[in-house]
Amino acid sequence: MISDQDYKILADEVYDVDNKKNDHPWAKGDTLSNPKLSADYEVLRVEDNTKNGMQAMAVAPIVNGKADTSKVVIAYAGTNQADDLDIATDIQTVGAGSEKLKSFDWFGAPEMVDAQSVTAQQFADSIRNRYPFATITTTGHSLGESLAFYIAAENKWMNVGFNGPYAGSMMSKDGKKWAKDNPGMFYNYRNRNDAIGGLRVTGREFAIIIDMEKDKKMADRFGGAYHSLAMWEFDKKTGRLLIPDNEFNVKAIKKRAENDKQQLLGVLSSTQAWMKFLRNKLKKSGGGLSANEAIFLDSVEALLVLNAQMSTVNATFLEAESFLRRQTEKAEQSWQKSLEAGRTLGHDLSEPEVLDALESIGVSKSIISDQPKERNESKIAEYKEIASSCDTLKTEIHGSIEKLLSVDQQLAKQFQPE
Repeated sequence: MISDQDYKILADEVYDVDNKKNDHPWAKGDTLSNPKLSADYEVLRVEDNTKNGMQAMAVAPIVNGKADTSKVVIAYAGTNQADDLDIATDIQTVGAGSEKLKSFDWFGAPEMVDAQSVTAQQFADSIRNRYPFATITTTGHSLGESLAFYIAAENKWMNVGFNGPYAGSMMSKDGKKWAKDNPGMFYNYRNRNDAIGGLRVTGREFAIIIDMEKDKKMADRFGGAYHSLAMWEFDKKTGRLLIPDNEFNVKAIKKRAENDKQQLLGVLSSTQAWMKFLRNKLKKSGGGLSANEAIFLDSVEALLVLNAQMSTVNATFLEAESFLRRQTEKAEQSWQKSLEAGRTLGHDLSEPEVLDALESIGVSKSIISDQPKERNESKIAEYKEIASSCDTLKTEIHGSIEKLLSVDQQLAKQFQPE
């Protein structure tokens, strides 16, 4: 599954689509590898728009040597401080909601071009049209997260991003309504002391605002340290973003737990809207649904619903797994404390004699540490077995869709990139 840490890495890597920052920008077909990713990712498409400064990248996790395009992530790049087009976007698009960008040339007249929000949607349209059976999510950092949030709201997708100012000025009435009705679809992680990400007063209900327990220097608030992706920490086993357990973060912990519970309803709402669009598209092309088209729609719907269910279950499992692993660590710490107490009280005893003395009063490593660890690991293994069987089913459904499109050329033409 796609973890919070995966989204963070993708939100960082999309900056390298910009050829002004990288001599070897990401290109279609590249493999994105990182030891902290849950899987390698294949780059499906990139865009480096030189007219308005937008960079975007669509990727899919590689499973069994092949891109699993039932799950696609669109990442948008944040502000490049050296790019005047990005600075203009921060002011004109994120700030004022303009769909046109006025770019300035010191040696010529200002030029009006489509804003990044417009081309971000065009990029999203191309990915949705190319992968109609995919569950698409978005991510980004800073300006990139504002764009990712906007695109998710307008397309009824899920968003996991970082340090993004609220995108309300760009959003349509329908987009705002859908976001309000489906808050569980938005995980915009923001640092409490990030003055840039928290620049806008509105939209705080969509942000998970976290106190990372740093030193809170004013220079860091405005200088960017609290706005940096490097500030975030993740569970080493699950990749879930860690929320420090302190008084301020009670609301953040509760907000994320509520999101996890509400997520299924949001994803099912998204699936319903997309299936309605697909049905209308196919009916418009021929007046009715052919047998293959009906099978295609049923298969796509089954895949999307399965993805929706697994997305919610995975979110719940991540919290459960993290809890079980913490319980295992506490059990081991409890045993070490008991062992140390036995050594102190029986300082004249050998190590085996200390262990025998502790066991005689019902205190042993097996009871205190080993057995709880075995129970917890068994529960985790049970989930992984369920997840594996669901992945197998998804692969089978995905394969049937591809086979159907390969034999029905007329149907396949409906979903060629525009």
